[in-house]
Amino acid sequence: GIAVQEIELAPHHKQGLSVHSPLLLSPAAIGFGEVLPPGLDWQQVGGVVVGPVSAAGQGYGGPVRLVELDGGLLASPSSFSRSARRAAELYAALWGRLGCPVIVQLVDAEPAELTRAGRRIAQIAAVAALEWQVPADVTAARVREGVLALLQATELPVYVKLPLENLLPLAERAVQAGAAGVVVGQPLPGRVALPGPPERQPVWVTGHLSGPLATAAMLRSLAAVTAAALGCAVIACGGLCHTRQIEQVLALGAPAVQLDSVLWAGGSGWRG
Repeated sequence: GIAVQEIELAPHHKQGLSVHSPLLLSPAAIGFGEVLPPGLDWQQVGGVVVGPVSAAGQGYGGPVRLVELDGGLLASPSSFSRSARRAAELYAALWGRLGCPVIVQLVDAEPAELTRAGRRIAQIAAVAALEWQVPADVTAARVREGVLALLQATELPVYVKLPLENLLPLAERAVQAGAAGVVVGQPLPGRVALPGPPERQPVWVTGHLSGPLATAAMLRSLAAVTAAALGCAVIACGGLCHTRQIEQVLALGAPAVQLDSVLWAGGSGWRG
């Protein structure tokens, strides 16, 4: 198993963010915290990232479709998010009972909306930090604007979850703007054809990749960011499904990892 020890995820932030284990759960694994993955050893969990949350909320568009692949999963995309007001009403008490640091993921693209959502969520006593999942096509200038908007709303540490493409310049801009850390990174896009009768056209499913097949790309970006020594926490996320991979990530200089939907993948899932 992974060694349990105190880890500081916001070393240059006045409030800091200390966790007792490098294992964090992402929203793909835990949602808003209301349902825990089966067989999870909660004592090994250092913290949770819950969400997604936005200022106005985005309506439910149907269940996420999970397609098992050789080496991982493809999850159909979802635009759903809870409004900051509704998330506070539904989950503030629950987050307080989880017994570990709670980071709330925000997904707004516009700085004004980020400020509004961040200000509301930061009022919840159980929330230890905010994570901004930026749009996939974000520019470095927009990363700076978004981080500054969140820092106007809260004194909590702010983390930025970035796409793997062009990640290093985006990470540099986020840290320059005041982010406590960056998350490497958002899942890669993918597309697969579902098997069916030969006489029928294949049914194509697009979505995001997780599991071992996504790990190599994440490790490449992670190595570039940690080598740049940006002076912030670098958290790895993407395809990590057993202890050996996590040890590789920690050896690269990331103090923590986020586990994603692989925890729900049955036989192809987490093998800690």
